[in-house]
Amino acid sequence: MKAEFPVKACLSRQECAGGAQLLPARFRNKGTAERTGKMEALLIPVDGTPVTIDLKADENGSTLRELQRLVGGSIEPLNVLFGEEVSIYVNEEGLYSCPPNRALYATKRMENAGYLSQMDFHTPVHEGDLYTVLFGNLVAVGFDPETGEDRPLTDGECQTVRDYFTRVSAPGSGLSEVLAITKGPKLRQDRAEGRNSLREEASEMRSSSSALAGGRKGQNPFEQDRQA
Repeated sequence: MKAEFPVKACLSRQECAGGAQLLPARFRNKGTAERTGKMEALLIPVDGTPVTIDLKADENGSTLRELQRLVGGSIEPLNVLFGEEVSIYVNEEGLYSCPPNRALYATKRMENAGYLSQMDFHTPVHEGDLYTVLFGNLVAVGFDPETGEDRPLTDGECQTVRDYFTRVSAPGSGLSEVLAITKGPKLRQDRAEGRNSLREEASEMRSSSSALAGGRKGQNPFEQDRQA
C-alpha cells in the first residue's frame, strides 16, 4: 500500500536558488516553453474557479520561478489525483503559510492503488474519502514521463482538472473540511440547537483557517503584478 504523499520531485531551497544548471529536468522545458516562451496550465486559486493561464518561461526556458510566484513559495508536485501525466503544483509549506484551498477526495484509481489517507497515514482510502487538504494557490500542468519534463495540458486534461476542482472539490471545500476537522462535533451540536448564526460560523471558519495556516496569509501572485 502507498503510505506516503507521493511526489515526483521536491526542490530544496538550494536548488531553487542555484540557477538553471541545478534544475531537475522537468523544469528545463526544452520543448514547448522554450520554443514559445509559455506553457498552457490551469491556476486553481483559493476560493476561486480554475482559470486557464500561460506559464511564462525565463531566459533559460524554465517555468520554475513562475510556478513559485503563482503558489507563493517553494513548490512540490502532486500526482496522486489524475495520474502521472498531470501534476498539481502546491506550496511546499502551504500548511504553515497559506489559507486552505481545496479538499482532495480520493478517486477510484487512488482506491485501487491502495493509497493511505493523509489524515491518519494508515487508513486505506475509498473513492470519495477525504485524502488531504491542499493549501494556497494550485497550478496544474501536464507531465511527459518519457522526457521527464512538464508540458502543456491537453484539452481533455484541462477539462478533467477543471471539472474536478469545480464540481467535486469546489471553491471553499478546503476551508469546509478544515472547519469540520477542527470544529466538527461542537459545530454540529450548535447547529442542531440553533445556537450558531451565519456570522458566527464565518468567524469560526476564519479562525480555523488562521490557526492551521499559522496565522499568516499566503502570498497572492497577482498582488506582485499590481505592485510591479
